[in-house]
Amino acid sequence: MINLLSAATSVPQNVFKTTELVGSLMHKLSPELINTISALGVDQRYSTLQNYPDFLCGKPKIATSSTTDLGVAATRRCIEKWGGDPNRIGLLVAATNTPDQMLPCLAAEIMGKTHGLLSRSLRTVSMQAQGCAVLLKSIEVAQWYLAANPKELAIVVMAEAHTPYVAPLLREEYSGYRELIRLRKDGRLDPDQFEQQRLDTTFVIQSMLFGDGAVALLVGTEEGKPAFGPISHLTNDQPNDMNLLRMVSNSSHPLLKGRPQYFMQPNVPTRGAHYAVTTVNSVLRHPDSPVSGLDEVDDCLIHTGSKKILDGVCSQLDLHPESAKVHGSYQVLQRYGNLSSASTGFMLAEKNEWSGPAIVVGFGVGFTASAGIMNFN
Repeated sequence: MINLLSAATSVPQNVFKTTELVGSLMHKLSPELINTISALGVDQRYSTLQNYPDFLCGKPKIATSSTTDLGVAATRRCIEKWGGDPNRIGLLVAATNTPDQMLPCLAAEIMGKTHGLLSRSLRTVSMQAQGCAVLLKSIEVAQWYLAANPKELAIVVMAEAHTPYVAPLLREEYSGYRELIRLRKDGRLDPDQFEQQRLDTTFVIQSMLFGDGAVALLVGTEEGKPAFGPISHLTNDQPNDMNLLRMVSNSSHPLLKGRPQYFMQPNVPTRGAHYAVTTVNSVLRHPDSPVSGLDEVDDCLIHTGSKKILDGVCSQLDLHPESAKVHGSYQVLQRYGNLSSASTGFMLAEKNEWSGPAIVVGFGVGFTASAGIMNFN
C-alpha cells in the first residue's frame, strides 16, 4: 500500500456558467434540449479557451492555457503543498485523454517545463488515451515502482483540456433525442438525417458536459497519511462494451476539420453503473479490504460521468444521491463538469478530513472500471 502525501489541482482562468452558454445559443436549442442540458448536473466549467461561448458559435478559438500547462501547474502546487525535497521523487506518471499533441507525450512535456523542480533522471510513464478510469491504474504503477524503491516518492498527474476538442455548433436548430426519434417515426427524417442530427445533438451535450482541469497526487510509503489499496478492475465484461465510448483520430465531420471525434452509446449509463457496482463489490470482498460494505465508508468518490450516470450508480449501490457519502462527487460535477481522468483526483484533493475509509470509483473508455479503498494504515 502507498500513501497520499499531497494533492493539488489546477484549472484555467476562464470559467463559464451553463446558463451563459445556453443563453449564447438559446436561438438554436429546442426547449427539450435545454431541459436535457439543465439535467446534466453541471453549473459551470473551466475552459482553456478565453472565448468559449464565441467558439461554440463559430468564432476562432483563443486559448490562454493547455493540457500541459494545467498539468505543470498542478505538479508545482502539489510539491509546494507537500514542502519536502523534490529530489526524492523518482517517478512521474502522467495521464490524459486530451493531449496537446500526439508526441511527445504528457510526461515528457511536463518534464520540459519543470527544470529546476523535478530531477532530470527520474523515470517517466505516460498513460494516454486510457479513459476516465486511469487514475487508480496510475496509482498502481506508482505502487509497483515504490515497492522496489521504498525510500523514493512518485507523482501522478491527470490533466485534461476537453473544451478545445468540441465541435462548433453552427446548425440553425438543434433538437433533443426524443424529438428526433418522433421526427424519425413520423417520416420527417430519413435514416441518414436522423443519425446526423443525433450526432449534432451529442455535440451540444458534450460542449455543456465537459470541463478542463488537472490534478497531481504525490505518493510514497510514509505512514500517517491515507493509503491506497486494495484496488479492483474490470474491462470489456461483454465484447460489445468496447464500443460504448470511443474516439476516432480523424473525424469526417466538416465542423471538426479532421480533429478527433467522440462517440457515446445511449446505454452508457446502465453499463457504466454495472461496471462501477461490479468493481466496488469486488474490492469490498478482497481479503485485504479494511471494510466489508459501503455502510463502513465515509465517502464514495464516483467519477462524474453526468448526473444521470451518478444517479444510476448510486441507485445500484443503494446510496441516496443526497447523502453525505456522495456529496463530493456531485459537487465536483457541478463546479467543474466531467473532467474524465481527473475527476476523482479532484475529489481527493478537495477532501479535507480523513476520519474514516473512502472508496474511489472510475469508469469509462475501454470499456473499463476501477475501484479502490483508501484508508489510514
